[in-house]
Amino acid sequence: MRITLAIAMFGLALNAWAAPENYKIDDTHSFANWGIRHIVGRTTGTFTEVKGTLMLDPTNPYTGAADVAISVYSLQSGHRPRDIHLLTSDFLDANLYPEMRFVAGRFRSTGKDAGVMTGQLTLHGASRQVEIPYRILGTATDPWGNVRTAFEGKFSINRSDYGIMKFVDDGKGIVGNEVDITLLVEALKLGPDGQPVNMKAPPAANTVTPPVTPAEPVKKPGKPDLNDMLRGIFK
Repeated sequence: MRITLAIAMFGLALNAWAAPENYKIDDTHSFANWGIRHIVGRTTGTFTEVKGTLMLDPTNPYTGAADVAISVYSLQSGHRPRDIHLLTSDFLDANLYPEMRFVAGRFRSTGKDAGVMTGQLTLHGASRQVEIPYRILGTATDPWGNVRTAFEGKFSINRSDYGIMKFVDDGKGIVGNEVDITLLVEALKLGPDGQPVNMKAPPAANTVTPPVTPAEPVKKPGKPDLNDMLRGIFK
């Protein structure tokens, strides 16, 4: 009986310790970089507005979730006329499809701090399943007390799979079909209240309840008080 109880208590403690960790992507330090062939060279750029949430279980690398949204309008390639052209209906058609999104619900481990997440990438109105190998680059507390974890994911897609056909020409056009993507993400760990954990937050103040002063007894109606009567006469 004691052994059974001990095992049960250990299981409860393990479940409490192994609770999944939730993160919010820090969009000021996260990027989706891309590269594609241009004639015989390479053109690279980035999307600077990356937002979303992540869920990881430190004790079970096969459990996790990701929901990441990227603003197409945040595209930058270092040449504004090219950026504008890429945003037109020739390519990304940002007016019609202003956002791309990746939602993952399957994770598997490939080694220490590494794995593959599988989910749906929606881009240019089309959704395709993709696998993104990722690495956990590290976890640390920043100077402001936030707990940060950094991730890197690398994968490739064919833009023709998403209906972006300009200059593809069976892969022999002046712009390549395969797009290499690198996700660089910093995320803030969230507490049970859904707010970022802050290791430097002051402890909650202990509020002391002031003593309650007892109320004066209510005088029952009856004979008038003699002292009150005299004070009224000899003012």
